[in-house]
Amino acid sequence: MQYLLSFRPCGMAILYLAAAAVAGATPSVAQPFEGLGSATLPTVADTPGAWGLRIVVLNVGQADAILVITPNGDVCLIDSGKTSAAGNRIVGYLSTKTLNGVGNLKTIDLLYTSHYDLDHIGGLRRIVERGVRVRKAFDQGLSRKRNGKPRYVEYVTALGDPNNNLVQDDDEPGFVRHKLHYGHLERMGLEDEVEVHCVSARGDTKGQGHDWALDPSVAKINENPGCIALVIRLGEFEFYTAGDQTGNEWRPSPAIEEAVVNSGAIPAGPDIDVLKVNHHGSDTSSSSSFVQALDPEVAIISTRFTRRDRLPKRITLKQFQENRCYVLITGDGIDPEMGGYADSSRTPLDDTGVFTVNESVVFNDQGNVTILVSCDGRRYTVMGDSFAGTFSAVDADNVH
Repeated sequence: MQYLLSFRPCGMAILYLAAAAVAGATPSVAQPFEGLGSATLPTVADTPGAWGLRIVVLNVGQADAILVITPNGDVCLIDSGKTSAAGNRIVGYLSTKTLNGVGNLKTIDLLYTSHYDLDHIGGLRRIVERGVRVRKAFDQGLSRKRNGKPRYVEYVTALGDPNNNLVQDDDEPGFVRHKLHYGHLERMGLEDEVEVHCVSARGDTKGQGHDWALDPSVAKINENPGCIALVIRLGEFEFYTAGDQTGNEWRPSPAIEEAVVNSGAIPAGPDIDVLKVNHHGSDTSSSSSFVQALDPEVAIISTRFTRRDRLPKRITLKQFQENRCYVLITGDGIDPEMGGYADSSRTPLDDTGVFTVNESVVFNDQGNVTILVSCDGRRYTVMGDSFAGTFSAVDADNVH
């Protein structure tokens, strides 16, 4: 993988060490990994005509909400956060030109819901209530686990399918819902230049079907393995996101991460540029084989530390750090009792006392993380509250 890095101030901040920001210590400028190229790339400017794709991983706590926007105003939303506040944040971003770079956007052209956990569907009702139209929506299909549960009912009702049968009936004029399958492709942009590929749904990766999670014969229904996985692509640039998709390395879970890689489901090979880390940095995901195969330059963890789940885990950060990848955490991921990141529930796997998080690599409490991709898809700039880096999307493993 070819690295061409340049760093610049983001707002009034310089590229600070995450720990310094947390502890209030004197900040120091972070350095790239030793051995990486130092050639300078021009930043992808946030001005009309300079960018061809904007991806924003919104800071919605331990939840997911990702906006994908093209310069002509096409909008894709992947998950909708946990609360009405998340819905309000999404609408606020869409309606504010200084944030989205386009204008007052009133339509979500493509909605993808990775699965039906509350932290991925909870904001949709508020979005629709505030007058944002959903043109086309994709999800896992019917859920026996969630059927009848209030938030799931709100979700299907917002999509015009209140009887939850995935069919547009006579009394459902606002129906927009579709069950997503592996291989489905949607396009965005004035010239259809942005591609949204489904590379896994309900565990199906390139025809290797498992139908995880929603099968009533499964004793304990778990929707995480069946999460919808997407690759968003413009030219050489690729972004991977898969909700709470599971891997089988640190804790016993269905090995869907590994299946995606091994099946060859990812277009042009598994080498991607930016990864939205699965399951908020949990040790149920981010297996070493998966991280090594995708080989991202930047990984983004959408979470905020809570005592209930204690995310992100140090074992997850270890995978990306050892793979020479920058990690941005949207919220404050520090365990206040530990004064650092939480140990895995399988503590020996953390190499406790040996592995130390490199705070010039892991950037905590970054707020919304924005990715601006150049019109030709050959370079991209990633920006958080105290991080800004520009990278090349062109490498030997990811050439069309």
